[in-house]
Amino acid sequence: MKNLGTFDRLLRVILAEICILVAFFWVTEAWQIPLYLIAGVMLLQAGTATCGIYSLLGWKNCEIVRRKDKNLKTVFVVVALLLAVAGSYASAVLTKSIFLEDLGIVNESYNQALHPLDQGQRDNATMRYGNLESAFAAFSKKYSKYRPLTIKFDGNFTLEMNNISAAISGSKEDILQGNLTRGQEELKKAGPDIKKMLDR
Repeated sequence: MKNLGTFDRLLRVILAEICILVAFFWVTEAWQIPLYLIAGVMLLQAGTATCGIYSLLGWKNCEIVRRKDKNLKTVFVVVALLLAVAGSYASAVLTKSIFLEDLGIVNESYNQALHPLDQGQRDNATMRYGNLESAFAAFSKKYSKYRPLTIKFDGNFTLEMNNISAAISGSKEDILQGNLTRGQEELKKAGPDIKKMLDR
């Protein structure tokens, strides 16, 4: 039995849209399915004008907002379209910016790690290498579970991450033992893949 008025139905569509935007752009895979399910339930309620919780509580507000409120529907359509277009665009731009900022930290640590290797500064090289290792580990942890739009459909991202990881781990023993030239040669292998990722 229908128990949702026009306002409640329209509000559920807006909330469902927000859930979809958040799931697609902003959260890790673990949160995506629950958010999509919540959005699906809200859209089903909006479509059928029925809410199970309202039924349990004996609530019914079909009479509160009538079909004559065409202005409300017009405002809703405008808001829904703006949210879809502006929300998607802003989310795509912001998540890409955050990704590049995080990658920039890795790139800065990478360049700082190369410098003392070139200068033959063993102690400094060891310290800078440790900073690079930590920065890349944090980046790798975050983006192994979270995929913003800029890398969501990029089949090369995993390969590039593996190449960078291999170069960093492959240079570790040489750097720690003082074989700086060999360590530098190995670490430089990460450069092209970092650049590819920065060029997204």
